[in-house]
Amino acid sequence: MEKDFLVAYRQNIANCLKNDFKDNWDERRFGAEKQPVQPDARQQVKHSIKNLLAMVGLYDLNDPMEYSMTLLEPNVEQFQWIYQRLVDDESRQLLVQLLSFRALGYRRVKLPLNNPQYWKAVEDAERLGQGRDAKDFGWGGRKACNVDLSSIGYSIIIFFPPFAITTVFVFNQYECRTADKVIKAEAGDVVIDAGGCYGDTALYFAHEAGENGRVYSFEFMPESLVIFQQNMTLNPELSRKIDLVKMAVWSQSGVQLFVEGSGPGTRVRTKASRPDATRVETLTIDDLASNKNLDRVDFIKMDIEGAELEALRGAQDTIRRFRPKLAISVYHKLSDFWEIPQYIDSLGLGYKFALRHFTIHAEESVLFAY
Repeated sequence: MEKDFLVAYRQNIANCLKNDFKDNWDERRFGAEKQPVQPDARQQVKHSIKNLLAMVGLYDLNDPMEYSMTLLEPNVEQFQWIYQRLVDDESRQLLVQLLSFRALGYRRVKLPLNNPQYWKAVEDAERLGQGRDAKDFGWGGRKACNVDLSSIGYSIIIFFPPFAITTVFVFNQYECRTADKVIKAEAGDVVIDAGGCYGDTALYFAHEAGENGRVYSFEFMPESLVIFQQNMTLNPELSRKIDLVKMAVWSQSGVQLFVEGSGPGTRVRTKASRPDATRVETLTIDDLASNKNLDRVDFIKMDIEGAELEALRGAQDTIRRFRPKLAISVYHKLSDFWEIPQYIDSLGLGYKFALRHFTIHAEESVLFAY
């Protein structure tokens, strides 16, 4: 049963405060768990004041809202808006859990995917790489190898860290099942893959779209493109259905943006953070559709490190014309949880929204619109 967002959030915070999970850290993604950082002088003073206020009854150290409401303020109404528009209890409960995780951290909040099936899937994926030559992947010191995915249902060989294939190929990050709809790329679909990175999602979509499908994948980082092209070479039957767009997707075409970071965490900025910042030119999805004379766009996926809202603005005509299924990452900024669905809703196309999450930590939250 649907209830008020703030009531659900308060209740979940209260239920989680006394937890202390020892099995909720993703070492494969983040490395060894670090010891808690000691508070600095300012934090120590703040804690001392709270303790003094608590001694005279003016502050409750155990009040869940005192501990966690700062994450939401002043945006409670915005969270209430998206909470009420999510189509199912799974989405609403997940929104509350994700925000609780951000407020309290991994020692107190365990997300739904952290279960025995998850860990078995990760271990099974790592076994796919056993006996194969591992090479430096260029991403956080990780090693990768050519992994054959045929045993898990995909005629794909991919150069990738074995543990990392689970998000897309096992947990199906860009698929969502609701009571009335399965939202995914289907046979014959034309797919926009905004954020192609190493080519894993492009290959996944090409596999799902089949012989008559087409994938347009945006990726511009040179180090990522080396691996992207290697993965295309390993999969000639699928790669012939993939068009690589070596530009940044944005709200306007022909804009010079500045690049920050590397690998999957690459971001673009309108202003340079340093004098030698790399530049990249932009292209909108609307202009891509026009340049390619597309007579349909069926599915748009975006995972572009916080540029999703700008990219959606540059896809307005395409969305209005074709009303594609959307799978948009909403975990890079807290405001994405409401700003992205509010923008889609403002187009007046009657989209419904579902929220799903595909890791045991804060990354990989996807808003599905259909």
